[in-house]
Amino acid sequence: MERVKPIFKDDKYQHDFEQNGFVTLPMLNNVQVDELNSFFASTQKQHETVANLHHTTTDTENIELINLVDKKIKSIFLPELDKVLCNFKALVGCFHIKETGSGSATGTHQDPTFVDELKYTSANVWVALQDIDKNNGSLYFIAGSNHAVSSLRVVPQFPPYYQSFHDSLLQMATHVPLKKGEAVIFNNSVIHGATENLSNHIRLAATLLVCSEQAEWLLYYKEKNAPTDRVEKYHLNLDTFISMPKGGRPNMQMFQEYLTYDFPQITKRDFIERTNKNSVNVLSYFQKIKKFISIRTI
Repeated sequence: MERVKPIFKDDKYQHDFEQNGFVTLPMLNNVQVDELNSFFASTQKQHETVANLHHTTTDTENIELINLVDKKIKSIFLPELDKVLCNFKALVGCFHIKETGSGSATGTHQDPTFVDELKYTSANVWVALQDIDKNNGSLYFIAGSNHAVSSLRVVPQFPPYYQSFHDSLLQMATHVPLKKGEAVIFNNSVIHGATENLSNHIRLAATLLVCSEQAEWLLYYKEKNAPTDRVEKYHLNLDTFISMPKGGRPNMQMFQEYLTYDFPQITKRDFIERTNKNSVNVLSYFQKIKKFISIRTI
């Protein structure tokens, strides 16, 4: 099988991204972070229309707000990403807000399938706009899970291949604390989640969805009780993404075809063997990389 084209300019970043499903790197300086924090503050009341403890700009379904935030994040992210990524394009940027309190954890999950993953890569660029650790909602990943099973991830829900041992995944997690301005770039197929925010302040991050430049943006949809031969495939663009209700069907004008798909299941033992075979020593990786990463300040 032909290797998917790299998206990182640096071979070490690309290697670790492929092996573990995620990589951390310095991204924004203090001035850039403060600019995003100030911009969020000017839109905070509009974001507060969503009642969930973890919510994003797109959850507001406020098209004017989503476009404003997307434009702002891209204006700051893209020049910096051009320094570290190659052959990529962006879909949508948004803020991720985690309110305080018990119950604010983000459960272990995978993101939807956005591209033909046999040929291309899609990833989330997730940037901390403050220091983030386990106490206020850091991300965690199951290293190497991007290799475990090639499985279609449809919206609004689907039976994940790890369904039988979902409750034990947290025991395998690698937690990724980030300093203000640091990014974690992760493959949309890697299993991940986030801890509760038990601090006294909201946890704020900015994200941008990116993929291989040659890829077509896609989304797969299946109604809850629809048969397995009624998986709907859609072309995706920014306008469609913005106007699509959360978990809802995309604009039918973007419909391409129906697919037949049987969602795979594997055992915990097979999962562990596959992830351990492909992932590098993550703890060693973080110890080494922290020696070289310093957040740029102005």
